[in-house]
Amino acid sequence: MASRDRAFGLATRALLWAGLLASGNATAADQYSCTIERVEHSHGEEDSPLRLYRKAYIGKQFTVDRRTGLMKGSLENSYATLPEVIDPGSKGNSFKVVTTMKLSQGAGRGSNLYALIVDEFVEGPRKPFVFLQNEAVYFGFCEHR
Repeated sequence: MASRDRAFGLATRALLWAGLLASGNATAADQYSCTIERVEHSHGEEDSPLRLYRKAYIGKQFTVDRRTGLMKGSLENSYATLPEVIDPGSKGNSFKVVTTMKLSQGAGRGSNLYALIVDEFVEGPRKPFVFLQNEAVYFGFCEHR
């Protein structure tokens, strides 16, 4: 009887470890780690805020939860409202997430539009991205984490 209990315990432990490892692998593919390489602004090159944006953001990183679309780090897309993943991405489509904040949803200071597109279909580990934050546009690459 003891050997059967021991065997059951070992099998249970093995199944738990296998489940933990499998869930860790599934989670890894559900996140992007992204690096900002370039910043542009609708006001153009001579605009001093553009120089400040570039100094503050180029080389910085952020993460994206592919299930929720939530961005964390140097760039974020959720303040008063939640993002919406409109395309999970595939070998034929980009990952796309959009967040809108109407004037009535914020602190009365204005509306906001955030849109992230990651070219999931690009071969290799580095996936190009573009992120629109109102009049600022960020470019770079994302990798699965």
